[in-house]
Amino acid sequence: MADDLNSCRICGEFVLQIPGWSYYVPSYTLLRAEWQSDAPFFEGALHFSCLSGWEHREAFLAEFRSIMTGYGRSLIFEAGGETHTLTQPGFHFGNPIYQGEDCEIFRHTATDSWLVLTQRGPWFRLEREQLATLAELGTARSAGGGERTRLPEGPSLTAEEVSGMGLAELLDLLGSADRYPGLSEGAPEYTVWSYHERKRVLEYSVAVDLPLPAPARTFLASYAREYQPIVLDDETESAEGSGRDAGRKPEGQDPGAAPSAPRG
Repeated sequence: MADDLNSCRICGEFVLQIPGWSYYVPSYTLLRAEWQSDAPFFEGALHFSCLSGWEHREAFLAEFRSIMTGYGRSLIFEAGGETHTLTQPGFHFGNPIYQGEDCEIFRHTATDSWLVLTQRGPWFRLEREQLATLAELGTARSAGGGERTRLPEGPSLTAEEVSGMGLAELLDLLGSADRYPGLSEGAPEYTVWSYHERKRVLEYSVAVDLPLPAPARTFLASYAREYQPIVLDDETESAEGSGRDAGRKPEGQDPGAAPSAPRG
């Protein structure tokens, strides 16, 4: 049985974190959960497939959208007979660039990052490299990263057995394979980094094609060929300085030596 940390807050089953199919909402997000009577905020893991059919989906997504596209705000609430004020973060995806029936797309206001929010629940964060792939009519792929999880109690498994399992076999063992519809179509590359037998701690990564909605792929393929990258002030100064100094021997420096590190 899954523990509280790794169980889906909607269905209760184990969540193996896989980009595009699941997510963990951290406590610092302060995502208000007005539908809950036992806790003011939503925190924890979820399957996107569960979110899509959840009765509180619209309320959850409205609050999540506000956080991701906002710039932070103060939350005032009553608890234990006292008034408390907390600062809810904002993630600055404040520039809307597309709105359709199936999804919305926002650009970050300070970096080359984009957020695709779907009407059914899943969301996807994209970086410059993924947009370049879409511009070539390729598929946006998550490179995966280091994930660490504690497998639920069950049959004792050796490190060799866990390392020899494929992703589909592991999900079957966990009893949550049906929570990842379409995963095999994303050509997942599952890599086991380590497994601690006594603690049942698995370290792994999954690289996979992201299941972006077709309208988002179509729009971004065109947009990616035309958008202007964000250039920070220090990057502009560095580029201008390089142009002015081209061909000029640096004063007080051996011309055969490595150049000084750029100013941060």
